[in-house]
Amino acid sequence: MQRAIEPIDLEGTPGGIVQIVCTFQPAQDTRFTSAQFRLRLVSPEGTKIIDLAPRSLDDPNPVEFTLNGKGQLGIKNPAVPLEPGVEVGISKQYAKYHCKVQGTGEGTSLARWDFRENPDRRDGIGPEQVLPLTLPTTGQVTGTVIVSARLAKPGLQCGLEAIRDLILGPTPEERFYPITFEIPKSSQGKLAKFFRLS
Repeated sequence: MQRAIEPIDLEGTPGGIVQIVCTFQPAQDTRFTSAQFRLRLVSPEGTKIIDLAPRSLDDPNPVEFTLNGKGQLGIKNPAVPLEPGVEVGISKQYAKYHCKVQGTGEGTSLARWDFRENPDRRDGIGPEQVLPLTLPTTGQVTGTVIVSARLAKPGLQCGLEAIRDLILGPTPEERFYPITFEIPKSSQGKLAKFFRLS
C-alpha cells in the first residue's frame, strides 16, 4: 500500500513523509463511482498529521507534489506541459487523478480522502489514488484503515444502473485494516523522486 516513506527535517525536528497508493480495480463492465479512504493513527500516541494532499482537486491533468521545510504539501502543474493523452503514472514524479478528490485531517490523527467520479464523463474514479501525508515522527507508526466504495453497473432497461455500496470487511470488527510502517531516521535519497522541495 505504501509507495514511498522518507524522513524529513522539519526545521530541526525529525519527521517523515508517507506516500500511500490506494488502488480501485472494478470488475469488467462496472466502475467505482465514489470511494472513501480513512487512515487513523494509533501510535505513537498523540501523533497528529502535519499536512496531507490533495486537499481539493478536480483536474485530470498530471500534478507534481511539493514539500516545504515545515512539512506542508502542495500541488503544482508540471513545469513542462505534457501532451494531452500522455499517461504519466506515479513511477515518476507526477500523479494523475481522473476524479474529484477531497482530503482532510491536518492537525488530527485521522486522514480522510473522498473520491467522486466526474458526473458528465461517468468513467469511474480511476485505478490508483496517490495520497501523501507528513508526520512529526520517525520510527514505527501504526494505524487502522477503513475503505468504502460505491460500485455501479450499467442496467439493460431504461439506462438505470445497479448500485452497490461496499465496505472492507463483513462485520464492524473486521472493517478496520491494521497498517504499520517505519519512518527511517536518516534519508535514503528517494524523496526527490516523488516530491519537489520548495
